[in-house]
Amino acid sequence: MTTAVRTGLTDLVTDAQRYLRRILPGLASAVHPLASSHAIPRAMSSRYHLAELILYGETPAMLAVAREPSESSSRVIQDVRCLRAAANALVLYVSPYLTPTQRRFLVEAHIDFVVPHAQLFAPSLAIEFRDAPDHEKKAISLLPSAQAVLIHVLLSGQPRWWSPREISAAAGYTSMTASRLSAELVERGLVERSKGGRERFLTLAGNRDDVWARAQPFLRSPVLKEVDVCWEQTADVLRSAGHPAPVAGTDALLAGPSQAASTTRALYIETWRVLGALPAPGPTCAQNARLQIWAYPPGFTSIDDAVDPLSLYLSLQGKRGHDVDALELRVQQALCGSVHDS
Repeated sequence: MTTAVRTGLTDLVTDAQRYLRRILPGLASAVHPLASSHAIPRAMSSRYHLAELILYGETPAMLAVAREPSESSSRVIQDVRCLRAAANALVLYVSPYLTPTQRRFLVEAHIDFVVPHAQLFAPSLAIEFRDAPDHEKKAISLLPSAQAVLIHVLLSGQPRWWSPREISAAAGYTSMTASRLSAELVERGLVERSKGGRERFLTLAGNRDDVWARAQPFLRSPVLKEVDVCWEQTADVLRSAGHPAPVAGTDALLAGPSQAASTTRALYIETWRVLGALPAPGPTCAQNARLQIWAYPPGFTSIDDAVDPLSLYLSLQGKRGHDVDALELRVQQALCGSVHDS
């Protein structure tokens, strides 16, 4: 469970924590219940769920979630100003959704606010970050093949220069795909291309932590859809066809193989198309499984029988029921070590 869930904070605070730590990597602390609640007027405590965190290592901040989401913009503005004065801290108003009119009122009043997984407006810190609409995200997102190769390189501790053609071939991609994904990675400033020679080699444009942080706006969950299957029969089909389906989802966070009656596995979309309909759950099925259909081969980046930590991190963004801090620690450990052979 996340820090917020563990300490009894609301789901919306949990979402805000995840969002802030994604768009401000290393700059937003974990969120905790408010320690100095005695300094907050009782009227504010009755109208808002309050939590605290630290931004940029030194700036005290507070998250405020209205207990009744129908509060008017004028009341929110008044309340946030009151909370600022009482707590002597930056106050981020948290809302699951803002209409254009509400947004305009808050912006004009210089109220710091966050809409989890959509927008952070913090004039107090000179920050305005807004996720692109879905139709724009498709334009800026990396191709699944480019994302897979980048993740593989980040995890493998590749030497200074590496061949996109060879790594792409290991994933089952063609030379044409290798050229296209190379161009995408270069255009996003994530890799640099060598000069001269018949074959162009690539190198990461910085250390692995920096490249991972810079890549965040271009990365998407690999999960395209989920389907339920009868696992014993499906496992036999996959084994016969020679297609891996590593453990995924929250099951991949467990220390050992999942013993639950239902588990989650990842399967490449092309494999799904080739195999066609897989055995569905039924009364005679002893173990069900949820198959995540992935945009790139999970086996290419997987570690042992589990999906890789970076893809797992992306697949769990915005989802509840897992320990966010433990997942982020696993990502950091993976970026510091080499978990794939070069």
